[in-house]
Amino acid sequence: WIGNGVDVSTVRRLYDAVLAGQVRSAGSSFQQLDTFSTYASRLDNLFSDTSTGLATTLQNFINSVQAVANAPAAISSRQVLLSQAGALTNRLKSYNSSLDSISNQLNSQLNSEAAVISTIASNIATLNQRIVATQGINQQPANDLLDQRDKLLSDLATHLSVSTVMQSDGAVSVFMGNGQALVVNNVAARLSTAGDQYAATRTRLVLLSTNGAADVTDAISGGTVGG
Repeated sequence: WIGNGVDVSTVRRLYDAVLAGQVRSAGSSFQQLDTFSTYASRLDNLFSDTSTGLATTLQNFINSVQAVANAPAAISSRQVLLSQAGALTNRLKSYNSSLDSISNQLNSQLNSEAAVISTIASNIATLNQRIVATQGINQQPANDLLDQRDKLLSDLATHLSVSTVMQSDGAVSVFMGNGQALVVNNVAARLSTAGDQYAATRTRLVLLSTNGAADVTDAISGGTVGG
């Protein structure tokens, strides 16, 4: 007989809150820099191409203007100037179209990020409720549920920077930005998007909670959204 005469008093998790917080912070910083780098590279490639970049197009236009200044009566120089002016106009239109495309992609990604963050926050709130109830009944740590919640917190940190405060009953409160509450006990706020009143093509992030709606765009850092 195996285990005869043995009583298991508890099962303890090997978990360090400080290390877990450092891992979340590192993951959040990586995602922010990676996202920023991706979009910055697209802009850099758009403007700095040696054959089609802004510098080359502007230089060709300036050269044609200088040629006309040197020989005002030369028909060929005037024709070159008109051609280069048209090329510069088309290039600027192309840039505008590309920037609009990037802006639309950013807005779409922000909408998706807001939905994912809201879902994770809701799941954390649900786990808070289950953990408090389970530990209150069994008087034992709800290790599986705690592991699930830690995984969700790590996932959440890849989208934006968060801080956590552990409650005495086992629940965890999650805060974002400048201390805005995302999860408190078993209640989760919802992150949504809204149009910018000063720029119709830009998207703002709004936190919807029991206290009302708050624009948190400028307060968010870290993670994909911060990037």
